[in-house]
Amino acid sequence: MVSLVENLLTKFLKLMSKEISESDLELVPLGRSLGLDLISFSELRASQEDEFIDCARKKALKRLSKRNDNVVNNEYSFYAGSIDFMVNRDPKKKKFYLLETNGGSNRGLSILTKKQQSLLYDGYYEAISQAINKNSREHRKILVLVGVPINDGLIHEKVIMVEYLRKRIKSDGFSLKIFNFDNYDKDHKAKVVFIIADYGQLRQALSFSNSWIKFLNEPVNVLIGDGIARRFHNKRFDELVCKDFRQINTIIVNPIFRITDDKSLTYIASFLRKNTLKRYNLKYLRFTKAFTEEELISKASKLIKKYDKSYIIKPSGGSGGAGVIQILKSENVKGIKKILDLSTEEFYNKFSRNRVPFPYTIQEKADFSLIDWEGEKHTFDLRIYLVQSENKIIPIGGLARIARGSFIKGLEKQEFVVNLSGFDGKIEVHRGVGFSEKNSKLLGLKLKDFVNVFCIGCVIFKSIIENYNKIVEFSDWDDFFG
Repeated sequence: MVSLVENLLTKFLKLMSKEISESDLELVPLGRSLGLDLISFSELRASQEDEFIDCARKKALKRLSKRNDNVVNNEYSFYAGSIDFMVNRDPKKKKFYLLETNGGSNRGLSILTKKQQSLLYDGYYEAISQAINKNSREHRKILVLVGVPINDGLIHEKVIMVEYLRKRIKSDGFSLKIFNFDNYDKDHKAKVVFIIADYGQLRQALSFSNSWIKFLNEPVNVLIGDGIARRFHNKRFDELVCKDFRQINTIIVNPIFRITDDKSLTYIASFLRKNTLKRYNLKYLRFTKAFTEEELISKASKLIKKYDKSYIIKPSGGSGGAGVIQILKSENVKGIKKILDLSTEEFYNKFSRNRVPFPYTIQEKADFSLIDWEGEKHTFDLRIYLVQSENKIIPIGGLARIARGSFIKGLEKQEFVVNLSGFDGKIEVHRGVGFSEKNSKLLGLKLKDFVNVFCIGCVIFKSIIENYNKIVEFSDWDDFFG
C-alpha cells in the first residue's frame, strides 16, 4: 500500500516536472493538484495588507538602523525563523511578552502575501548563492536538501518555495534538477540539484564527515529546514553545533536551532539585550529551567511560594503546544507532579518516547490582553517572520493566532493554546488573522505596536547570533530570571 507521504512527494515531483504558471501557484488550484484543501489558507492570505506591513517594516528598519540593532555577521551562515509574542493587558501602553523563537522549519508561510514570500525566499536564495560562491573553483554541483515532516499536510508550501528558488536560479544562468528520495540520480550534471525527502527517509541516508553533512555520502551544500539537523544525531556534528556551527561546511537554514528550540535559552538571549529591548517595549516574565522531574517540582513550588504567581511549563523542542500546561498558584507538590505527568504524556504522544522533553522551561504566566472574537473573549499571540538579507535581520510580516477556546477563567488548555496546528496536529487556519489596518483594531493595536514587535524580533535574533556560545553554554540555572 502506498503511504500518504509517498503520494504527496510523488505529486510534488510530478508538479515540479512541468512548467508552472502563476495561476498554478494560487493556493486553491495548488491544493487541488496535491489533493489538499487550501481554501482557508487563501482566505487568511487575503486578510494580509501589504501596504500596512510595508509601512511597519520601513519604520522598524529605520529605528533599528540608528544603532545597527539588526546587523549581523553573515560569513557562510544564514538565519531565518519566527518569533511569538503575547500582548500585555495594560491599555495605556502596549508592551509585549516574548513566548518563544522558532527555527528555519517554519510552517504556515503560504499565508504570507506574494511580496512577503519574495522577501523571505530571496533570503533563502542568499544561502544558495553563498554555497555557489564558496564552491566556484571546484566546479561541482550544489546539492540542496529540503526536508519535510512525514505526512506533511503543508507540503504545498515547499512547492511555492522551490518554484520561487528555481526561477531565481535559472534567471542567474544555472541549470537545475529536482529529485525526491527514490529517484535521485547522483550522476546528474545540473549545477544545482534539489532533493525533497521526509525526515523518515533521511534518517538512514545522512552522515557527517570532513565537516560536511552528507546525503548518500555526497556533501550537502545547503540544508533547508533545521528539522533535519535537529533529528540528525552524530557526535562530531553535535559538538560543532554547540561550539562553532560556522565550522560546518553545510549551510543550515537555520544553524541556531539549539537556541530557538529551547525557550529558556531564547529568554537568556533577550535578557542579554534587555537595555536595548526596553526601547521597543518588551516586558519581562520571570523564568528558569529544570533538567529533571525533581528539579521542576522543587523550583515550581518555590516560585509559587515566593512570588504568589501562576506559571507555565514548556518542554524543550516542542511544537503545537504539546506539553505546554499551566501550574496555578494554588497547586501543591502533588498537584505539580500530576501536571508534569500530563505534560510529558502529551509530549510523547506527539513526538514518541525517542524524544526527550527535558529540560523544561518554567515561565511566569502573562497578564495578557483579550479580544472579542466570534462573540466571545479570546487570548491571542503574534507570530513575526524574520529572514537574513545580506548582513541584516529583517522583519517580513506575520499573523495573529487566536486561541481555540474562549477565555473563561484561564483554567483550561484550550483557553491559551493558540497554535493553528493545535497540539493534536489539526490545522485550524480559520483562527489566524492577517496583519492589516482593519485587523489591528480587532487586536487593539496600532501601527507603532507592530513596529515595536518587528524591532524586538530582529534584536533577539541578533542577540542569539552574537552571543551564541555564551547562551548555549549557560549553566547557572539555580536562580530565577526576569
